[in-house]
Amino acid sequence: MGNPADGTSGGVLESFRFNISHQEMDKIVTEIDTIYESQPTEWLPVEGIGMMICNELGYEDMDEFEDAIKGSFVEFLGSLPNVEIKQEEVESEGEKTQKSFFKVIPPPPASQRRPFNLIYRIRSRKDLWTVCLKSPFAKIVIPELEFEIGADHKRQIDSLYNHICMAITNLGNYVKANMATLPEDSQNKILDTIYVLNVMLDVEKPFTIIVNDPSGLSEMKPADDVEVEYLEGDAVADGR
Repeated sequence: MGNPADGTSGGVLESFRFNISHQEMDKIVTEIDTIYESQPTEWLPVEGIGMMICNELGYEDMDEFEDAIKGSFVEFLGSLPNVEIKQEEVESEGEKTQKSFFKVIPPPPASQRRPFNLIYRIRSRKDLWTVCLKSPFAKIVIPELEFEIGADHKRQIDSLYNHICMAITNLGNYVKANMATLPEDSQNKILDTIYVLNVMLDVEKPFTIIVNDPSGLSEMKPADDVEVEYLEGDAVADGR
């Protein structure tokens, strides 16, 4: 399995890569949501919240935490599609310094949303570091393989690389758990799919990722090369 970290990139957001596991990513994002929802203010200090998450998840200090996420916490936050960062001058003990603050952007009401497909062409391994906020109702489709990662009624924020890796893991676990009853032909088809997905992670040739979302809440970041194809009908009312 190839690692996208081997690729090159330009730009601030593209230079930060989620080279962490799906499980660790999920824990960090969950902590961010939990802490943010418990606070009375809209903008929270990046440094203070980073320390809270560091302690809550059992890291020794911020150096160990930021080593685990392969970058600074402010870079991590800035790469999340539903987070906004700002710099603000703060005075402490007579000295003024620039501090980073963040807020979590709430989802718009259903009346302001439309169902859509987010279409993204993967041309190199660095494209797999694009972060995808997959809503609870969205599915990820790879049309070249006629493969889809179904909706699981839980919001997930992760790199496209990790979304695919998690699908590979789930398929492998399914085969292991059902080996005694699953027909050999079905096992071989699933194992073939696992093999092809692993090859696709090396991006030896371009392929397409489509996020089909009836709630209209999914996002990708960076989104410069993402095509939005709006669909007929109303958005699902409860997208969280």
